[in-house]
Amino acid sequence: MKSATDRKTVVSTLDAIKKRAPAYTELADKFGPLFLEQARLSEECAAEGLALPEIDPARANQGVPILVDTDLSPWAESLKKSAAAMLPLLFDVLGLEKEAWEKLERFMDDSDGIAGLAQARIEGNWKHFESTSVQLGITPYTTLLYISEAVFSPVLRALAAGLGEPLSKMGWDEGYCPVCGATPSIAQLSPREVTELDQLVGGGGKKFLHCSLCGHDWRYKRNACPACGNDENESREVFYQDKAKFERIEACHKCGKYCLSIDMRECEPLPDLDVAQIGLIHLDMFAREHDLSPISSTLWNSLE
Repeated sequence: MKSATDRKTVVSTLDAIKKRAPAYTELADKFGPLFLEQARLSEECAAEGLALPEIDPARANQGVPILVDTDLSPWAESLKKSAAAMLPLLFDVLGLEKEAWEKLERFMDDSDGIAGLAQARIEGNWKHFESTSVQLGITPYTTLLYISEAVFSPVLRALAAGLGEPLSKMGWDEGYCPVCGATPSIAQLSPREVTELDQLVGGGGKKFLHCSLCGHDWRYKRNACPACGNDENESREVFYQDKAKFERIEACHKCGKYCLSIDMRECEPLPDLDVAQIGLIHLDMFAREHDLSPISSTLWNSLE
């Protein structure tokens, strides 16, 4: 399943958050430009026609994501272009020391440096992030991780979208992304479908996980935890507010992880799933108060 991630969807989602929860207006205004620029860059990359990685069915059957062990140097120039556009916005938002930021800009303007960091993110090489963060004077290393994800995301989104139908038909039962291997930041129940037969509306409600890095949505079992695969009803729980039952916390007490979820059958227009998360911080806070930790750590669910 492919989610809408164009700039119009970003704007409508930001507006909906501010209208429904005025307390999030400052946050939406602060991070809105980042989302808009990511959407613009992703559209630009897609229009340029990036070279696409090959899908190996045998590796997929073994649970190996497409980009794992893949040389990312063919996309280094696109990553550098994304860095040049995103870093000034991130500097304004995060307010890091100027000297460290200048080092980061030079680092991400180097093809080998940025491709290597992107590969480290895809393969979960946190030691590489730790050593690079020390080299650049950006600590803790999770700050560099968040920055890198914001920079890499537009290019990886364009790659995932470009894989199109072959990707959607690929068999995949894992709780991590079949494209880049990242964990989901949010889940969705698919919207109702309009059939050609007398324009009947029905169906929907299939569960899809949304990748925290490349934005790909893949089908997953409704009754299982993406983090550990637990499908025991007794150890899983759903939390929601009575006034917004379509926005939920799916919690697993076996592994202590949770994932946010939105029932798209109750949404009109459909939101951008990444932007929507900044309007759900109250759910993240509730989950943390109940000793749960997110499957994917993001800027939003890490806010104090």
